[in-house]
Amino acid sequence: MPVLPSGRFVDIMPERARYHAVQNGLRIKRNSPHVHLYGLVDVLVDHSHHKKGTRRRLKFSGHTLNDNRWLGKWEAQDRKFFMDWVREPNQVRIIERARRRVLAEDEIPRVQRFDYAERLFSYLRRRTEQLKLPRAKPKQWRQTLLNLCKDGVGQTELNWSSILDFLDGLDPAQTIDKAVITDAMDFSTIRPQLSHEIVCAQGCTLPFQEIVQKRKGYELQLAGLDVQDDDIGVVRLISQEPPYKVGALWPGGRANSKDWFALGPYGQAISDDQRKLFASQNEAVEAARRHALRNNRAKCDIVNRAPYDYMTLDGGERYREWLVTLPDYTPTHFTKHYLERNILMHIRTKVRETEDGRRVLFIEELQSDWHQALARKQTRAIPQAPFKNEWPALALKLMLLHVVEENLDGLAWADGRVHEMRYDKPLAPLVRLYDKTLVKAANALAKPWGGRVGLCAFKTQSPWLHAVRHKNAWRVEGGSGKFVTRARYTKLEAMQVIKRHSKPVTLSLPVLMVNDAMRDAIKSDGLPLFGTKPLP
Repeated sequence: MPVLPSGRFVDIMPERARYHAVQNGLRIKRNSPHVHLYGLVDVLVDHSHHKKGTRRRLKFSGHTLNDNRWLGKWEAQDRKFFMDWVREPNQVRIIERARRRVLAEDEIPRVQRFDYAERLFSYLRRRTEQLKLPRAKPKQWRQTLLNLCKDGVGQTELNWSSILDFLDGLDPAQTIDKAVITDAMDFSTIRPQLSHEIVCAQGCTLPFQEIVQKRKGYELQLAGLDVQDDDIGVVRLISQEPPYKVGALWPGGRANSKDWFALGPYGQAISDDQRKLFASQNEAVEAARRHALRNNRAKCDIVNRAPYDYMTLDGGERYREWLVTLPDYTPTHFTKHYLERNILMHIRTKVRETEDGRRVLFIEELQSDWHQALARKQTRAIPQAPFKNEWPALALKLMLLHVVEENLDGLAWADGRVHEMRYDKPLAPLVRLYDKTLVKAANALAKPWGGRVGLCAFKTQSPWLHAVRHKNAWRVEGGSGKFVTRARYTKLEAMQVIKRHSKPVTLSLPVLMVNDAMRDAIKSDGLPLFGTKPLP
């Protein structure tokens, strides 16, 4: 870590490389020039000048090595010293870590955002708008707003609205209109954003249609297939744009084929891993899809990124990993689980069917790494976050907005017992979160429309086993040490092992059904950003 001639301490950090790649759409390959990595590497600076002082704590400069404007503000000697230092072998190795981080996965995820957070209204602003007081001096407005906190408005919402600081900056003798007060209530810096990551799959969708077309042996030979003159190929699937064909090979003209082939747009046989014959129709179709993606600019299939799909109850569909972020919050915080900046919490869901046939959005897990770290007293390295006691309720509100949008029947979640079985140990904080905190918040949200959390039966399998990643392989364990495998599986194989060794069960789990009145109210009025009170 060098000290510039001016006395600044500086450093570089590639740990956020994948974040920059996602945000800026940067595509880094194994042979990309070294300088292309500069946009992935953060610059850290101690802005104080102290040539003989002790080293202070470095902070993000807000720039990467690729940003030239900030460098122009430095003195010439600092610029030269820094750029010479960056080109030294040790720094080149550090910068190259960014390439390895980006290439750690085959595809860079993209972010799909939802506008649900825009439907969260300020209860404080609504109550202020209803006041009969048209104008007043700053001191009177302050007392009036504090009185609202005794009548349903949360003190936390008042504090985060910035309105008290606004009033402190005014002339005490000045008379302020109510509209000015409500306009000055600003929640923009802590407005949450809901999103999930999507990636390109390894193939693409080809619109195949079923047909029957016979091809003689010599035609298949011209296509590049190693067949005999008396063999016959029967094309069974064809796509129009781009034109691909998939067919079965009949040796000697007899319909007892075990081999399939795929033909490209120009009639050539498609080779996949040096194979031109495939064991099944599905294998031939996948080979055609991969070929179309690589060679004919076909659009890849978009799928939801699901690195933690193994941590779910068996069954269900439409698995999602939701991220609730604070993109405009000034402090910066990163978690170990995802790439996005300032992740307030993540929510993992599926759509499940209750035993009586109702479809609900099911929360598999709800977690705030940020607040969890703060609760462990790690305050030196981690900035304070809003919604300290509100984040579980905020998660429920965002998911209820999704329930209404998708016309589902309700919202359910795994209780503390399920999580204790999943992690194979007592977890009092999770029991408190899922069995008490979420139930209390859901009941408060639904109370105006006569709703209440109940129990519904879900058919699944016992969650007594779980998958554990060990280096580049997976193992399965559970039952307090009664079941342990070696780390020899892929993730999919580990999930299949769990399924084979788990018994079918019916679990009675908490659920909040959304009645018509509640659904209509959420559609028309939204839900409060803070607290659990309905529209005043």
